Amino acid sequence: MTLDINNKLSLLKNSLVCLSKSYEEQVATFPDYVDVFDEVISDFDNAFRLLPSLMEARIVSYEAVIDILKCNNLIELNLSIEEMQTDESFESDDAWNLVREYATNALNLL
Repeated sequence: MTLDINNKLSLLKNSLVCLSKSYEEQVATFPDYVDVFDEVISDFDNAFRLLPSLMEARIVSYEAVIDILKCNNLIELNLSIEEMQTDESFESDDAWNLVREYATNALNLL
C-alpha cells in the first residue's frame, strides 16, 4: 500500500508534534507499557524517510526541511553517544531539548 502525499505529510506533522513536546507531555501521550524514547525516535525516523517524496511534491518548504534535517542530524549524533540514550537524558539534556526546538520550528514552517 502506497501512502498518498496527504498521509505522508500527516505522518511527518504528527511525528514532529510528538517530538516537539516536553518529556512529560510525551510520556502522557503513550500508554505505560510503551518505551517513550524508542517510540518518539522511531516515529520521527519513519516519517523522516517520507521527506524526499514530500520535497519532490513541493509540499514542505525549504526552511522547514532545514529544521527537519537539523532534528535528524542531532538525533543521530545523540544516538551515537551511549549516555544520551537514557530516559533521564531524553527528559532533560540540552541536546534533546534542542531537537524539540528544531521540531517546533519545523512545525511552525509547515
